[in-house]
Amino acid sequence: MPKPATAALESLSAAERAGILTALLQAHPQLLVEAEQLAAGFLSQEDRHAVAEDVADELRALHLSQLADRAGPQWGGGYVDPHDAADEMLDEIVQPYLDDLERRARIGAVQAAREIGFGVLMGLYACRDEDDNDRVLTHAGTPDAVDNLGSQAIRVMKDAGLDVPDDWLVEQCPAWAR
Repeated sequence: MPKPATAALESLSAAERAGILTALLQAHPQLLVEAEQLAAGFLSQEDRHAVAEDVADELRALHLSQLADRAGPQWGGGYVDPHDAADEMLDEIVQPYLDDLERRARIGAVQAAREIGFGVLMGLYACRDEDDNDRVLTHAGTPDAVDNLGSQAIRVMKDAGLDVPDDWLVEQCPAWAR
């Protein structure tokens, strides 16, 4: 049997694909159980090492020129402290991961949520000693800014009911262990 043409499907945006999925599930409710199983399987998987690499790469990709756009005198008045702007930029990288962790913990995908949390901590810890003056990390005040984000991630994990074993912290993030 020939493969059906998928040019139209492949050209859809993520939002358009979501609309198509919703319409299909409404038209064919018998697919709901299978779609739910696929979704649960997807949400239950995550790799801490991939998350760590992504977090570290995204943090290191924040360049000083991006900070210059957000700090200092502002058009229309006011002033934004460079350290505050840098902290905000770092938080904007980490927060979506923490939101995903909380979402997955809420739906019972606890192992995936834990993997995301451990990955965030590992990625942050890998950036503690950045000293490249062209990176936002340096101007945010590493390691303090990264340590604050690490504390926030640990707090979010605990609030989501995920334990952060001290022995894991000692091995992976020793400066954050008790």
